[in-house]
Amino acid sequence: MMRLLKARASIIATLLCLWGASPAVPRTWTDRTGEHQFEAEFADFSDGKILLKQADGQIIAIDIEDCSRADQQYVREELRRRRAGQTAEVSDRPGTVLYGPGRELCKLLNPAIDESSGLACSRAVPGVFWTHNDSGDSARIYAFDAHGTDLGSCLLADVQAFDFEDVVSFRLGQKSYLLVGDTGNNGRASPVQILYLIEEPRLDPKRGVAVGQVPVARTIYYAYEDDHRDCEAVAIDPTSETILLVAKEKVSRCDVYALAWPKDEAEKVALARKIAVLRIPSATAMDISPDGLRTVVLTYGNAYEYTRGEQEDWSVAFGRRPCEIILPQRLQGESICYGPDGKTLYLTSEKRPAPLWEVPVRTPERTRRALRE
Repeated sequence: MMRLLKARASIIATLLCLWGASPAVPRTWTDRTGEHQFEAEFADFSDGKILLKQADGQIIAIDIEDCSRADQQYVREELRRRRAGQTAEVSDRPGTVLYGPGRELCKLLNPAIDESSGLACSRAVPGVFWTHNDSGDSARIYAFDAHGTDLGSCLLADVQAFDFEDVVSFRLGQKSYLLVGDTGNNGRASPVQILYLIEEPRLDPKRGVAVGQVPVARTIYYAYEDDHRDCEAVAIDPTSETILLVAKEKVSRCDVYALAWPKDEAEKVALARKIAVLRIPSATAMDISPDGLRTVVLTYGNAYEYTRGEQEDWSVAFGRRPCEIILPQRLQGESICYGPDGKTLYLTSEKRPAPLWEVPVRTPERTRRALRE
């Protein structure tokens, strides 16, 4: 008998609202042995499981690998159809950017980068990126270019890294900064997380990083207003200097928090306040475009981009359906950033050698062709 797992009806109902799915027609589903069949409507697909609605309204979840090949193909085609409809709908919104297929640019040549968990494009030196490893490394950041060239590394002075999860690049006044998030909290035991602000280290695009360590300009301690959270996604709105954090959840729900830039230099704990709930899989990274109008949130699968108007709060933008960005398959993908143009996306993933991907913006002709298909 198929392995059936009960799921919360409320969660599925929200998922259906997110996808905008019309009522499905019941169909016959068959397990991979061909011996067992039953009738149900296709509801959605999440985290490797097909979500089905039975005649009595009960929602069940089945591992896709437990289904017949015909059922697996049906699910792929249905998801493709839904995504095409979402793309056509979302593409009409002002400011929406549509993306083409991602491509691998290179492998990072520095063997010390074995768990790239955050990625930021340099605001000081065009063509340079910064990354760091996940937990287990020292408080070190690494530089490289779009060819994967090792441009060296440097330490954050007097910092002990617990679980670095994301890094953000931005300009503050006339200077370029990096904000490194020591925000991982897998066991949710720690009530306080830490953000480290540093000036972007001096770097020559040919000779590499010019300093062995960089002083921390500011240490920001913060806590969430409602609970202990595990967060791998950090970004800064450059128009307001507001820090956004997306908590990593185990279901298709991620809570978004806003942290106002602390005005008080004293080392007290700031409060991150919840402003939205995203109905997407576990968030592993995020970034905000330089103009402050778009934010991309990464998952282990695809990414989701939210767009706001110039006078809108992020809570409003997060309440709308995002544009789903189809990404290349990756091993433990936990980093994403906008490039210097504020539109092109870049990705790395954990494991060694770490790859660097580029996800370009679609040209108008490729966009029209994709919508026709």
